[in-house]
Amino acid sequence: MGDNPADRVSRRSFVKYSGAAGVAGALAGCSSNGGGGGGDGNDGSDGSDGSDGGDAPDEVIIGSNHPLSGSLSNTGERMDQAVKLAAMIKNEAGGIESLDGAELSVISGDNEGAQELGGEVAQELIDEGASVLTGCYSSPVTSAATRTAESAGVPFVISVSVANSILQETQLNYAYRPQPPANQMAVDHARLLADAIRNAGEEIETAGLFYIDISFGQSVRDALREELPANDIEIVAETAYEPGDTADTQVTTLRDADPDAVIATTYRSGTIELVNAMNNQNYQPKYVTGCSNAAMNDVSALEEMGDTVEGGFANNFALDPTSDAASEVQSRFESEFDTSFDANVAMTYAATEVIIAAIEEAGSADPDDINNALGEITVEDHIAAMPPITFADNGENENSLAPLFQIQDLEDRVVAPEEFAETDVQF
Repeated sequence: MGDNPADRVSRRSFVKYSGAAGVAGALAGCSSNGGGGGGDGNDGSDGSDGSDGGDAPDEVIIGSNHPLSGSLSNTGERMDQAVKLAAMIKNEAGGIESLDGAELSVISGDNEGAQELGGEVAQELIDEGASVLTGCYSSPVTSAATRTAESAGVPFVISVSVANSILQETQLNYAYRPQPPANQMAVDHARLLADAIRNAGEEIETAGLFYIDISFGQSVRDALREELPANDIEIVAETAYEPGDTADTQVTTLRDADPDAVIATTYRSGTIELVNAMNNQNYQPKYVTGCSNAAMNDVSALEEMGDTVEGGFANNFALDPTSDAASEVQSRFESEFDTSFDANVAMTYAATEVIIAAIEEAGSADPDDINNALGEITVEDHIAAMPPITFADNGENENSLAPLFQIQDLEDRVVAPEEFAETDVQF
């Protein structure tokens, strides 16, 4: 671990991983371009090609760094469960084949949604033997955690965190993000929302932004400032929200500006507070939408917000509604943990699929071997509604996508792009 960055191989060459994403045959095989450092040294060597010297470990440890307590724990606990389920299904399918069936173990750390704990928890998980990490949900927490992992030379696959700055302001060689970052979230939201509404014969000309005033919300706001006008939507109001505050003042600002769409970029509680304040002021814009918005993909939150969000739109990462394998994973999760499976859970599961694919490809529990595999791999079969996952030199997924949902009968239904749509837009 901790080799000189100048000596590392490029992240960028194609190695395809072809394991099935379903429960029955989860992540069962891979093909390589000849790199990779495969498992048992079958060329007659002693395994000095990057494998574990011919003696496969009994387990490979994944560290899960999520908010298990505090205001984000409703989502964080389920994200942690998604990591555990992906490992469980892989173990049921025989474990890591390239390591003679070594099992995956998941150890969990609670960052409480606090930035100062992101790096601390990451280090604790590394000290406990984690070969690869995932997390953290809150962008400031993830930023701290990825930098700790970088210093330790341990790969970090981001489960969910949107802020561009995590990967785009500092070159990190051990961090990867399968999900779309803020700029891509805004690109997809503006384009897909405008097209969906206008193709249905309706109009959208103006928007008001309601965003949480941290790096996550600020990143999406900055990108929407460019992407909405590019799609002929004028921003007529911007309102920042501090976690834990009421949204009465912000709703007054939005109501006075009278935009066609109110676009919320907040966590679950912030969106619920926005809707409560709208109801208190008897304010209903033509469209309630969310960009990178957890609440609009959360069944319990949708039920709490009720008719105010019915017919609204949001974009986020998504479970692929066209995939039977993805449906199997959702059913298994809901049965195993007796809780809902939302977009954040789906993306976390997909991120863990990437981790498992990289471990399988590396044929090793060594963090550097896993990191090299992550830099080269293409994961074709996963449960997210996006094309195959493969990483650019900065660790961003080159094929990231944030599909558009519409709330229909208080359920989030994918309506665009067409290849992932499960239903049509309704007004």
